[in-house]
Amino acid sequence: MTDKTLATGYGAIIGTPEYMSPEQASFNQLDVDTRSDVYSLGVLLLRTANRSAACRPRHNGQAAILKILEMVREAEPPRPSTKFSTKSAAASIAAARGMEPTKLAQTPLRGELDWVVMKALEKDRARRYETPNSLAADLERYLKGEAVQAVRPAPRIGCGSL
Repeated sequence: MTDKTLATGYGAIIGTPEYMSPEQASFNQLDVDTRSDVYSLGVLLLRTANRSAACRPRHNGQAAILKILEMVREAEPPRPSTKFSTKSAAASIAAARGMEPTKLAQTPLRGELDWVVMKALEKDRARRYETPNSLAADLERYLKGEAVQAVRPAPRIGCGSL
């Protein structure tokens, strides 16, 4: 194909920041494994559920890449059901899906589906689904009306809370 060796330079960022896992957004990518793929799938689920990204930086013009990566690592993504909390957002989503807002309100996004998406989007990779297959299995359980493995996340305790 080519006589030259193609290599990524040290510190180069490969990928779309909105879909990167927190470990991919750090400059030490030694902990990147299949759970990074689970995180990206979680972003897709969130976008599908409420037409928004897990990390959408607000900026005028070009945003500093370091700020975007910081948001990926630290900003908590919204639960899918929070997008339905305002009438204007719910009306917009209903219109995009071609359905009545009242029918959209009956869609079961709160509860278990929230927890499945949030488990896929865990900042701590040890708390995320281990593989895309385990995420898919939980989604199948949800669709069948069975109990899912994901549970409501425990509140985070910061250093100032001790």
